[in-house]
Amino acid sequence: MASHTLQYGQQQSTNADYHGLQQQDPTLSDPIAPTPGMTSSPASPPLPRRVTFFQRTGRNGSLAGIGLGINQQGGTTDSGRVRQASPFGSPPYDETKTPHGLHQNEYYAGTPDTAGFYSQYQNRDLSPDGPEKPLLRPPRWSWSWLNAPWVMYAALFLGIVFAGSHHAFYVSLNGKPADDQLKMMRFGGFLSYASKASLFAAVFFAYRQQVWVTVRRRHLRLKTVDGIFAISQDLTGLFNTEIWRKSKVVIFLAVIMWLFPLVVILTPSSLTVELREEAKQAECSTVRTLNFDTERKKNWRLADRLYGYPGFSLSLWNCTLTNSSEVFEPYNQTFYDYWDGISQPADLVTKQTAYSGNVVPRENVALDTCGRGWNCSYVITFEAPGYKCDELGRGLNMDNKALRDRGAPFDSSDLIPKGDYAYIADVMAGEYARPQVDTLEGGVPVKKPFPRHLGALRTEPVLWIGHSVRTRPNDALPPSKKDNVDFQSGYEPVIFRCEHYVTRYTVQFNHTFSSQSTKVIQKQHLKPIIDTKLETVNSTLADGTNDTTTAQPKNNYILPYPDYELYRLSAAYHSLGLGFRQFLKGKIHYIPFPNPTTDATQTRLIDKATFLAVPNLMDAVQEFYENITLSLLSNPQFMIVSWAAEPQTRSGVTASESPEDDTSPKYPCVKTRIANSYLYVQRDLWIAYSIAILATIICVGLGTAALAQNNYHVRDVKVSSVIAATRAPCLEELPWKTSKWGEVPWEIKETRLGYGVISDRESVGTPRIGIGLSNRPTTASSTGASTVGNGRVYYGFAPPEVLERTRRETFGPERGRPKSSPFSFKIWEHS
Repeated sequence: MASHTLQYGQQQSTNADYHGLQQQDPTLSDPIAPTPGMTSSPASPPLPRRVTFFQRTGRNGSLAGIGLGINQQGGTTDSGRVRQASPFGSPPYDETKTPHGLHQNEYYAGTPDTAGFYSQYQNRDLSPDGPEKPLLRPPRWSWSWLNAPWVMYAALFLGIVFAGSHHAFYVSLNGKPADDQLKMMRFGGFLSYASKASLFAAVFFAYRQQVWVTVRRRHLRLKTVDGIFAISQDLTGLFNTEIWRKSKVVIFLAVIMWLFPLVVILTPSSLTVELREEAKQAECSTVRTLNFDTERKKNWRLADRLYGYPGFSLSLWNCTLTNSSEVFEPYNQTFYDYWDGISQPADLVTKQTAYSGNVVPRENVALDTCGRGWNCSYVITFEAPGYKCDELGRGLNMDNKALRDRGAPFDSSDLIPKGDYAYIADVMAGEYARPQVDTLEGGVPVKKPFPRHLGALRTEPVLWIGHSVRTRPNDALPPSKKDNVDFQSGYEPVIFRCEHYVTRYTVQFNHTFSSQSTKVIQKQHLKPIIDTKLETVNSTLADGTNDTTTAQPKNNYILPYPDYELYRLSAAYHSLGLGFRQFLKGKIHYIPFPNPTTDATQTRLIDKATFLAVPNLMDAVQEFYENITLSLLSNPQFMIVSWAAEPQTRSGVTASESPEDDTSPKYPCVKTRIANSYLYVQRDLWIAYSIAILATIICVGLGTAALAQNNYHVRDVKVSSVIAATRAPCLEELPWKTSKWGEVPWEIKETRLGYGVISDRESVGTPRIGIGLSNRPTTASSTGASTVGNGRVYYGFAPPEVLERTRRETFGPERGRPKSSPFSFKIWEHS
């Protein structure tokens, strides 16, 4: 069997060449002709072929052109046209009659039996030296399932899924520490790209369908057709005015595709990093509280060492027995301790609070409690002493008589503008007398038997405080001369009283960097520390002690024996109150110039510029005492300082305050820190995605309409599709010029072309495929297929006159060219 090599390329040939071949062999079918319907046994399968580039020389041996050709076994004609010979001696084989030879832009009446077609050649070897075997087999794997309309909808769905995944991913990062920023940004960029790529694929799918609909609906110049097919990769097509006038849908789709990269740019930027306070529920170390009940057990004779440090009481003590350091409980009528004053550690804390004006923090409390790099806050609740204050009068017209009846030691006439004082504090009435009796060293009474009320806590002094407030606080300086008219109207006297109570506090502690702040969230006054009312303060000894205070009822006096535990607790309260009252007592004589006789000027209670009390003095007094109480936490050696998680357990000074080595009970807290955190702006992400998704949905709708107009036959813009669409011999009549690199002459680019049904009248006897468009009678051919007139009919590009001629032959003169809208779902083949 002879083997021939044929080359099929872009070369200039006349229609006569082809017609001559057809006259020599009437059974020869044009390889670019449509596939006829099969009636009997199929033609021989084609031999293996490959596409090659080759150069063709002219008659004089010069280089004529370069193009894409087909190298295959078969015969050639004199003119260079391909003639495919059958290896079995059968008539020449037309490859377009096979299912694989039929191009997608051709329409045929029926589908051949592919399985039966190839089954005849399964065991045949077409080689010269071996048994007959098939040289063309159906592919084992086909990607045709990707060339289906559902791909466009799947791409849209995937784009929305990836957009939702992008949103969910950023939501999971929002507010979290900005760790692995590069990794997170890259993953977010990947999701953005995946969404953009999916949406772009759906739009590009719609664009492909719309391209073919456009060229079928319009007669366009060749350069316009170039622009339509290349506009998705070449922006120069946007400058073609004919595209804007005749293919607006394609322009819209192209613009959408060119704008899609903005999705990748805009959506990742919706996740940024900012300094933010990170908060989390945690457990903190070394959180302490106050438990005054531990004072009940404190015996001054015992050091009560914890971690090597002795425990401190808030009180100093005397004893009725000489050399009692080695004598311990039980107490009796001749041996007991009684209160002598505030201890030095407690007095130090009081003064530190007064001078600083704030709660004294424990050293390194923020680092020890929160841990390195963290701030924290927590709330503790405890019972401690507190003052309950009530305002009794305000203004020049207050009832002074009623004040005196209630026990006030002064009235508004003592305060400016009527009086000479700007501040009066009587806070020591009924104070415990020191010494109680004549004593030896250590407080041992000289005389026996001891007085019954020796060391008795008879009452808690009431705070009587009066001060004057400026009525015109915005003035630079207050008036200072009594005879001035402004002086009489420039001040307003205020009087209030405070009683010492056992109070339940709820306090929030905030540790920020190295500073500490406190806030009393709630306080409840439970009961008076000593439930008596001051009656008189006599000038003579009444009960054998130096204490001339008489309070009622006397049965409520708190005695050092026998209930010494209650006595110790009440003494601790009294000690703290005494240290506080020592700063309040005294006066400020204001006329003719300020002359203070009180330590209150060393506190925040008195304005340093004017020597007037602060306007909200009553609240400031209560806050001052609360600060003193909270400052006790600064010294863990106090017996009353306990663990917040275990209030009954004294904390002491722990061996290591480092959180890494700390073994203290952990207490619930909120830890915060200022750190780089992810910030997700959902609005920015969804603005970009919403626009992209909405545009894609519109494009998919246009693509669906284009599919309907294409009879739901998916089109592409591959080179093979373009080659199949440009096979009409009438295109060879255009004024092509010899070009080494395939440049197209300008006059050809200006040629107006259309895409549609083409009939080659010269191709006599070529079967007509069933295109389903015409009801005109057809004639039978030797192959059993129908023909129209005497030519082939297929789809392709051609000048408008060729398309018009085919339209008249196919549809008749009464049928017009379809003019459906781009939104039409009307099938073109039935137009």
